Amino acid sequence: MRQQRPQMLTAVVDSLIALMLAISAVVWANDLRMRPETIEEFLGMRVTLLNAVFAIVFAVLWKECAETAGLYQNTFSEWLRAALRAAAACGIMTCLLALYLIVRNSQGPIATILPAFFVSSFVYQLMRLLIANPGLRSSGREQENVLILGSGRRAVKAWKELRVEHHRSKQLLGFVDNREPHALPAEIATRYACHVDRLSDYLLHNVVDELIVAVPMRSCYDLAQRAVSMAEAAGVRVVTLNDTYGLTYSRGLRARSPLFVELVPKDEKLIAAEELKRAFDVVLAGLGLILISPICIVIAIAIKLTSPGPIFFVQKRYGYRRRVFSMCKFRSMVSNAPELMASLESKNEARGPIFKIKNDPRITPVGSFLRRTSLDELPQLWNVLIGDMSLVGPRPMSVRDVSLFTEAQLMRRFSVRPGITGIWQVSGRSALSFEQWMSLDFNYLDEWSLSLDMKILARTVPAVLRRSGAA
Repeated sequence: MRQQRPQMLTAVVDSLIALMLAISAVVWANDLRMRPETIEEFLGMRVTLLNAVFAIVFAVLWKECAETAGLYQNTFSEWLRAALRAAAACGIMTCLLALYLIVRNSQGPIATILPAFFVSSFVYQLMRLLIANPGLRSSGREQENVLILGSGRRAVKAWKELRVEHHRSKQLLGFVDNREPHALPAEIATRYACHVDRLSDYLLHNVVDELIVAVPMRSCYDLAQRAVSMAEAAGVRVVTLNDTYGLTYSRGLRARSPLFVELVPKDEKLIAAEELKRAFDVVLAGLGLILISPICIVIAIAIKLTSPGPIFFVQKRYGYRRRVFSMCKFRSMVSNAPELMASLESKNEARGPIFKIKNDPRITPVGSFLRRTSLDELPQLWNVLIGDMSLVGPRPMSVRDVSLFTEAQLMRRFSVRPGITGIWQVSGRSALSFEQWMSLDFNYLDEWSLSLDMKILARTVPAVLRRSGAA
């Protein structure tokens, strides 16, 4: 079967990068044992016709090896399987490189070249697979929570499809209907979630990813419309039963089966932009962690010398799809700050379900500087790299704050990954009220684009330098 053009382009670029890694490993290993003035002579000596031919052969064989290992398929959902295939492909190409160096009777440090190439190519492949396979970014996480609207034949059909085809990726929370449990079939009544009039309250207090509309639209249009409007307001994905084919999701969800059709499928350009945003996050977060490592060492020493307790403050926050993750920051407060919070609730200066005190007594002297300069946020680059956060997005909120939400539509802010910086950070930061904060978050969700992210990133640096609204 002929490769599709995007996959072919990926293979060509991948082969060229692998070739560059091989050349870099050779140059680096030889540079370690050579004087600076001899490295140019070494490079000139190595650019020969035979080496050029080998470079072409190497690139072609890399492409064939990676294709055979299935590394260009965007269907991986398990880290172990992806890592083993990447290791096998990189191992085979490392052996090919070793064979060539031995046949050429190379005088270079082969024992250094080969491990350097294997490690660099393996790490590169893992990073590429992470970007290209959304399933890897969600592997090991919770299943998607699903509600089914309806209680008749369609609802039973939808439930059966979930049990048979999607039992690993989705779990049924229950059925929603406009009748009470006693009026429903027994198999539905035992899994009754709520009446449709109470759906908004249910979405406020439960994590729901998807609502399946399994009612006849002609006779139950009002019922479906009410449920869909409440679900969409809370950021819940809505799909509807397709009598002819079965479950079908938009391409952006990376799942295809013929039972349901998403009411508002994602635009292809939007899907591509989201994938590019994730690639951008991975590259910048990785480079950022390397570049800021000396600064992080200085900050860690300062925290340790001036205040007893750990260097990092790790707190549970709500993230994408309202899943809880561990957010990491440099510790800016005393080590028992969470325990002291209860005694300070009466001094809370913020309105709404957030906690802010202008002169918080729990903040250490070093922590005050870290907060004013936002340096305490630097460890969150790790959260971005592993996929819990993005560089730009709504700020992750604490479990305590979210538990005080009173409106289900506020849950829509969890329909994207939270960010290190966001539109409210460049619009006043902690000086904003909770209502202004939420309004800015929703404007970001409605108007999101890559160019908007670039603008927010560009405005973040001046906002930090001005320390505008920093707490």
